[in-house]
Amino acid sequence: MRYIDSLKVEAREAATWRGHTMSRFSKLGKTSAESTCTVCGAGVSVDTHPAPNGIDIGGPAVAVGCAE
Repeated sequence: MRYIDSLKVEAREAATWRGHTMSRFSKLGKTSAESTCTVCGAGVSVDTHPAPNGIDIGGPAVAVGCAE
């Protein structure tokens, strides 16, 4: 499995655990993608090459519960 695909799986699992219903990931560039919750609109992004102080998985969907 490619690294970006494993990040997508991990991000989807974390968001689902918080009650979100995530859309399909859309590609942002060669190394990044994003998805949003179909209920509340919270997003998550993944990046295989984050900035030096950046993170590979981030966004409100993996940080807070769904506002359903």
